[in-house]
Amino acid sequence: MEEKRRILEMVRSGEIGVEEALALLQAVEEPRPRAQIPARLLRVRIQAHDKGKPVRVHVNLPLALAELLEKFLPEEAKLTLEDRGVHLKDLLRLVREGVPEGKLVEIEAEEEGNPVQVLVEVV
Repeated sequence: MEEKRRILEMVRSGEIGVEEALALLQAVEEPRPRAQIPARLLRVRIQAHDKGKPVRVHVNLPLALAELLEKFLPEEAKLTLEDRGVHLKDLLRLVREGVPEGKLVEIEAEEEGNPVQVLVEVV
């Protein structure tokens, strides 16, 4: 309400014209977009083999604890990420800086004759 009053005062004092005042009033009345709620979880889904044994990892980590991700990953999954040009330290840096929700990494590959699936997303 105070913004509208100030605009009207500016018209009365001759600082702005009617057209400018209308544009300002319209801008003041438009609803402001809500701030987007930051993503809260780093979701990791891995299906791989480590030393010939099947490994399935499903982890939901609070973003504040995302640095722990490396400890949960099987070596085969780490190698697959690196082979595909995904560097875990860079990925974690991006997460700390604040990335939008969605998939960060999605890989379906084969290592030593075994399928490897890696999905990392922010939710």
